[in-house]
Amino acid sequence: MSDTRNFFELKERAKWSQNSAEKKTAIRELSTHGDKALPALEEILSVTAYDEIKAACTEAIKAIKVKNAGATAQNQKKEDEESSAGATAQNQKKEDEESSAGAELKLADLPP
Repeated sequence: MSDTRNFFELKERAKWSQNSAEKKTAIRELSTHGDKALPALEEILSVTAYDEIKAACTEAIKAIKVKNAGATAQNQKKEDEESSAGATAQNQKKEDEESSAGAELKLADLPP
C-alpha cells in the first residue's frame, strides 16, 4: 500500500508542483518504476504546459521503452542460445547413436 501511495504522490507532484526542479525529480523517480510508470508519465505529459517538463517526460518514456526493448532482446538471445544448445545436444546424441549403431555393424562383419 505504501508503494502505491508513494507512486500516486510522485505522479501528483510531477503534475501540480509549483517548483520545476521538484517536478523533474518526481518524473525521474517515477521512471524507476518501469512499465508501471508509463501511463502516469503520459498523463503528466498531457496535462503539463511547460516544455521542459514535457521534455523530461518524453525522455523518461523513451528510456523505459529502450530498457524494455533491451531486456526483450536479451531474453530472446538467451532463449535462442538455450534452444541452440538443446538442438546441439540432440544432434550430438543422434550422432552418437548413429556412430554406435555403425560400429556394431562393422564388428558383426568381422570374421570370428
